[in-house]
Amino acid sequence: MNRRCREAASVLLPLLTAVLTACALYSEVSVAPLNVLPTKIDRGADVQQMVRKADYLRALETAPMIEARTRPHAADLIALAYAEMAAARYGRARQHLRAALDLEPFRTSQADAAWNLAQIDYMTNNFATSLEWAERAIDHGLNVMTWHLDYLRALKNVDVYQFAGAVREDLPMKIGRPDVPRIDVRLNQHPEIITAIIDSGAVLSIISQRLANTLGVKSLPGAPGTFYGLLAEPISVRFAVIDVMHIGLIEVRNVPVAIMPDDKMRFFVSGNREYSMDLLLGAHLLKEFRLELDFSRNRLIVTRLTSLDRRPAENQNLFFENFRPVVRATVQKHGWYIFVLDTGSEITYLNEVQLRSLAIDYFTPRIHSATLQGLGGARKHGAKIENVEIGVDKWAGTFKTLPMYTGNENDRAVGIIGENFLKQFKVIIDFGRMRVDLERR
Repeated sequence: MNRRCREAASVLLPLLTAVLTACALYSEVSVAPLNVLPTKIDRGADVQQMVRKADYLRALETAPMIEARTRPHAADLIALAYAEMAAARYGRARQHLRAALDLEPFRTSQADAAWNLAQIDYMTNNFATSLEWAERAIDHGLNVMTWHLDYLRALKNVDVYQFAGAVREDLPMKIGRPDVPRIDVRLNQHPEIITAIIDSGAVLSIISQRLANTLGVKSLPGAPGTFYGLLAEPISVRFAVIDVMHIGLIEVRNVPVAIMPDDKMRFFVSGNREYSMDLLLGAHLLKEFRLELDFSRNRLIVTRLTSLDRRPAENQNLFFENFRPVVRATVQKHGWYIFVLDTGSEITYLNEVQLRSLAIDYFTPRIHSATLQGLGGARKHGAKIENVEIGVDKWAGTFKTLPMYTGNENDRAVGIIGENFLKQFKVIIDFGRMRVDLERR
């Protein structure tokens, strides 16, 4: 766990949207009630093993046992806090990380605890304290990218996501090539209506350079950052703050964004037609809402959350991993595994690296060729397999074919849940209760 945490610090904000091209089968998904079988995978006997295997709910159950010890192990407290952080139980996570630091553990453990505290403050929009913890982690040997520190410094005195106006809005939602949900928004009182993609797979909201220039959005001071797409293509970005965003009658002030070059916000859809994006609404903004995506009515209901709404459910199935929402899911009726919940991806994917490392042998793959496409037109050939069942909430989708991407060793998600599965339902993503609920049409 320690090595993984230290490596994660060097790439704070991975991304992004990806689509599958040259595949005519991505609507061929059949849906049935989910039946879960006993898993064959070893889920770990202690909290550290449970966290390494992303079994967060079981890790949370170890809290009474760890707290009852006269002198808990710092590594166990840090692992427990990591599970609580993933489960958005931030108060408990802070308590256990501070308890670990009070034990004055080894330097690397102090670095891990400080870095996790930095992540908690980042996710709760406390950038000044996030910067302090990140600097403390560096003092104990952690490698954190300079641009991430610059980003925190630039935002430490900015009160982000200040809301006014309506609490709840029922908005028209556009679906079509590409098959990702889109809504109209207004930015900085500018008369132009902007089409924004609801992209939970992007950790931060993203604006094109063209639109930033049109709106007069200026870059924050500091070094440019580097984002990475599904195909591991590096993309240089600058950071900025949008003064005001109107989502219907909901007003949001001080919205952090990444400014991305225009040529990196293009890809090709059916008929080799180019599609250009100007705005993605990413997970760091979306976590402030409860979202209802009704694909049968093409409507999106957004409800802004208050502190009283942030009460993770005991049966939560939604977590955060590397600043992106992940959902607990099954593969071939066995579980549980984590999948990135990516409303900005047309396609559901499997992570070839994780499938190998977890020794998931519940299907016999029949290999075919697929062409994967990421932002900026990056393309890569990969395999796809037949007749795979993925289950989320109470429902299972059997895919005639599923493409595979090659993740890295720090990407613990077994795959990506995309629109070809989600559009079969009314999808409720509640970042207050940390639940994804699927209502069958």
